[in-house]
Amino acid sequence: MPLLLVDLDNTLVDRAASIARWAKAYVTERTGVADPALVSEIIRADGDGLRPKPEVAADLGRLLGLSEAEEGEVITVLRAGVLEYLRPDPAVAPALGRAREAGYVPFVVTNGNVAQQENKLRMMGLVEHVTGMVVSEAVGVRKPDPTIFEVAARAAGASLDGAWMIGDSAEADIGGAANAGLRSVWLSRGRTLAADEARPTAIAASFPEAVTAVLSHRS
Repeated sequence: MPLLLVDLDNTLVDRAASIARWAKAYVTERTGVADPALVSEIIRADGDGLRPKPEVAADLGRLLGLSEAEEGEVITVLRAGVLEYLRPDPAVAPALGRAREAGYVPFVVTNGNVAQQENKLRMMGLVEHVTGMVVSEAVGVRKPDPTIFEVAARAAGASLDGAWMIGDSAEADIGGAANAGLRSVWLSRGRTLAADEARPTAIAASFPEAVTAVLSHRS
């Protein structure tokens, strides 16, 4: 059975909405006012979770006037906040179920911190809906390096023949899929691809729509 490799953040779980909720709550807690401009700056500093964490911590320290000790702990605070404000998407599990019924093996391939990513999958009730997960921190390689997809295939006891990748990052997910010779679906999230970015096989507005695109190409 072919693999359906899926990203985690902003693919199976809505990290963007969670960080926005956390930023608003955190600013309110520290200043007493949820200044929209400051909240937006914090979200921008986070960089969709893709920026190096030392850079994020330095920017948050500057924006919030954090002490050296607070800046040293702010990434821990941010990660805890993301978990606290994460909300399940009831459409995701049924979409994974449709993929399974069609003969695909859903398997998560994600960059990030092992404990954080495992907690997200567990808290959103998705562990039983995927075959497994490979996290970059654990295997020492990150998307878009094609090696991480090979590691995932071995962990799933499968090959990359006929595999697809679904994800929201043009560089990590779609570029990584291209590097590995995989077909892919890009979750656009209201964005457009830059001219120099890898082209996905299909573009979708949501994870269920992405699964539909994969299944339609198989028929």
